[in-house]
Amino acid sequence: MFTGITPEICATAWSIIEPAIVRASDLGVTNRPGGNLVVLDPASAEFSILFTAHTGEPSETTLGYATAKAKLVLRTGRDTSTLRNAVPHLYQPEDIKFPGGIFRDGLIVAFSGVQGEYDEMISEWFVSAVRAICRVAFNGPDGDGQPTPYLGREG
Repeated sequence: MFTGITPEICATAWSIIEPAIVRASDLGVTNRPGGNLVVLDPASAEFSILFTAHTGEPSETTLGYATAKAKLVLRTGRDTSTLRNAVPHLYQPEDIKFPGGIFRDGLIVAFSGVQGEYDEMISEWFVSAVRAICRVAFNGPDGDGQPTPYLGREG
């Protein structure tokens, strides 16, 4: 029964997009196959990480960058590319300058490891996969997946 986004939903979404990240590197689109993803918990009012993942070799550096991007998006409510292109006056000392963090309908996701524009693309892929998984879990394959009008209730 669907009750909202979970680490398991995130893990499924990650398993769907991770091969595409590697393939982009194999094709020479991105500069490497590695990187880290950070997903914030949309149910928390504070900075709370719901899920992290990596492709390639684990890297504390790119995990730190992705975390910094997620913090910046949380503070400003803006995608990192929008910050640098349209509202750079919102930056503060110690903010990360790289793009790759996005805010989509309450969900903050950040990736770091490849070129910044592709970091953002990977974040978009992840959000798209999560939303599709959540929609099917919510609606069910027949369009009526909830047994009651209230999430989490059996009857």
